[in-house]
Amino acid sequence: MQSHVDELAGAVRILAEQQGIRRDRIFALGNSEGTLHALNYQVHDPGIPLAGLVLTGPPGRAVGTVSRSQLAAQAKSVPNGEQLLGLYDAAVARFLAGEPAAPDPALPEGVGTLIAALESPANLPFARELWTADAAAPLREVRVPVLIIIGKKDLQVDWQADAEPLQRAVAGRTDVSFLFPEDANHVLKHEPRPREELMQAEAMSRYNAPDASLDPETVAAIVAWLKARA
Repeated sequence: MQSHVDELAGAVRILAEQQGIRRDRIFALGNSEGTLHALNYQVHDPGIPLAGLVLTGPPGRAVGTVSRSQLAAQAKSVPNGEQLLGLYDAAVARFLAGEPAAPDPALPEGVGTLIAALESPANLPFARELWTADAAAPLREVRVPVLIIIGKKDLQVDWQADAEPLQRAVAGRTDVSFLFPEDANHVLKHEPRPREELMQAEAMSRYNAPDASLDPETVAAIVAWLKARA
């Protein structure tokens, strides 16, 4: 995770050196995993602190827990879903213990690919660090204004299950705001269909569809929040 903090520090430093940039008014907008890196940068005594954070789709629970909840939802519609979920749990437990994950061949190809990617040498040790990370812990330490957005059509992060630990982490603070747009998905695109009609794989395939556009409520809220603090 430290390598991502270092990378972000370099980016902020270069940005701060540009003509016309106020180094005391640099904000970060992070999405999903990116929220963890923005938070970690801010709490690791940065040379150029951020003036505020916009966190969209942050995992309030551990990344591994969020991932498992996505698979559990899909397992409900698959024969022997609970048994397959148990095989997944066993492979992940081995992975977190530093052992070969050795996913069972009975697991669906996509799940096996996910586990293989986690333990790919190119992704270690970062993948093990990421799997147990959540946004709630570093959020407690941040002392700048924060806007947290989780869309109600987000199928990767849950606007209730993930927001709850984040809200507990900042209970009583007035500089942290929460927004749960009715029709925003995980990448802040507008999703007019009812949530119960959405399937994760199909919904994700539309993130960059030609007719997909940013959710107006979400965009307006981010712009207004930034203008109030510029």
